Amino acid sequence: MSEHGKIEICLVTSRGGRRWIIPKGNPMRGLSPCDVAALEAREEAGVIGRVLDYRLGEFTLRARKRKCRIAVYPLIVEQQLSHWLEAGERRLRRCDLETACNLVGSRSLAELLETIDWNRLRQLLDMSPDRLSA
Repeated sequence: MSEHGKIEICLVTSRGGRRWIIPKGNPMRGLSPCDVAALEAREEAGVIGRVLDYRLGEFTLRARKRKCRIAVYPLIVEQQLSHWLEAGERRLRRCDLETACNLVGSRSLAELLETIDWNRLRQLLDMSPDRLSA
């Protein structure tokens, strides 16, 4: 959420720099989906925070000639790093929902963003006991 209480979408460019996507990764042995989401957000976007164990939905993406289903989880951003692992390979943009839907390079991701129950997410954020105020 922004300092004005609006939910923001964190986008990064693909490694080739041509498409806007959300930070994402593959399942990792020994890590929960939420832990993987937090790790990938840090590596790809330089954001540190807490992932809510609430699956927003999923979208499909073609990667290496395979169709992959990507589960999406919300992250409460607590810190933005000035330097991070993939900073030299990607651009970062935090934006509102409408802008994100227009920028993302995946129709499936744009459709997911448009169908997420954002009011439910706001309720979860309000109920989250150790949520940091922005």
